[in-house]
Amino acid sequence: MIVDKGLKEQVQELERELIISALRLTDGNQARAAKALKVSERVLRYKIRKYGLKDATNLSNPYRIVVH
Repeated sequence: MIVDKGLKEQVQELERELIISALRLTDGNQARAAKALKVSERVLRYKIRKYGLKDATNLSNPYRIVVH
């Protein structure tokens, strides 16, 4: 397996994808997503901002997520 990115970048990419998946599974409910991810709501909100996941609470339609 060829690794194009460093460990830090790969971990961040995985974390971002896990957050998106949790938000989709919970229809954008941050409290339930945080519980599923076993992090606090505060940490989840920070990471949503960090990864540019705007409108992440409006995910009743999984295609509505806006990623910048």
